[in-house]
Amino acid sequence: MVPAAVLILAGPGRAEHERALDGLDALAAHEPALLRETLIVDDDAARPREAWPASVAVLENPRRGRGIGTLGGTVAGTLAGLGWLHRHAPGAWVLRLDADALVIGPVADRVQEAWRAGDGVLGSCSRTCTGERRDVSGWSAEVRRHERSVWAWAHPPRRPGWVRPADPFVRGVLAEARRAGYAPGEHCVAAGCAVSAPLVSALSARGWLDRPDRWLAARLGDDIVLGAMSRACGLELRDLPSVFGIRHVGLPAAPAGLMARGFGVVHSTKNDPDHDEASVRAFFAAERA
Repeated sequence: MVPAAVLILAGPGRAEHERALDGLDALAAHEPALLRETLIVDDDAARPREAWPASVAVLENPRRGRGIGTLGGTVAGTLAGLGWLHRHAPGAWVLRLDADALVIGPVADRVQEAWRAGDGVLGSCSRTCTGERRDVSGWSAEVRRHERSVWAWAHPPRRPGWVRPADPFVRGVLAEARRAGYAPGEHCVAAGCAVSAPLVSALSARGWLDRPDRWLAARLGDDIVLGAMSRACGLELRDLPSVFGIRHVGLPAAPAGLMARGFGVVHSTKNDPDHDEASVRAFFAAERA
């Protein structure tokens, strides 16, 4: 059996719940063994445990309504989930998925065969699955802002915290990454990626999985933080375009084209300009039926 586990972040609300349930159905169809090693990190405190299948584990996102859900909230959820999986599935690499990602084909064996010594994260990193170079300049500027002793935002999404002292823990992680050769902003898209077992073990050994709530004040997403942490641990970020058909917004091709390319994971089902989410999910559900 492939030593792998799955970590799915589910946001609040009915739509996210329905996405995640459809994702579990897809996972059961294509990778049934992984379903038994799946953890849902749920960001909806009002959602009961019974809302999820008994076959998966569920962990409440430690955000508990604090911070910005799409930024520090994803960091808190991902690090909490990696910590839980490290304790319950030691030695496993982790397939990290957003609720709007979808497994559409075999993944586990292909990722297992792709791992190389020194890998931290596999997915869509420097280039997309279509070969386009990813522009991370916006995130580069944001990382540099977090390296300062005072954090200040001219146009923050929430009024509290426009100007505040920097968090020394966050600055310390970024400083370690820079000393190891990290280029600010480099990352793999966390919505669909594979996190190596050596990276999970290294994060645990450094205590970086112990207090995920320390990132709630930061305005960095989990993909950015995983990129910095991976480099700080001396591990690399590497593209795996044969498995991960990932775009930040929308899908990289029409659903039939994605099937023809043989991807294992695609993203995003929810905001494609040419295909509404219901039709995208219906297409892939019919393919796996």
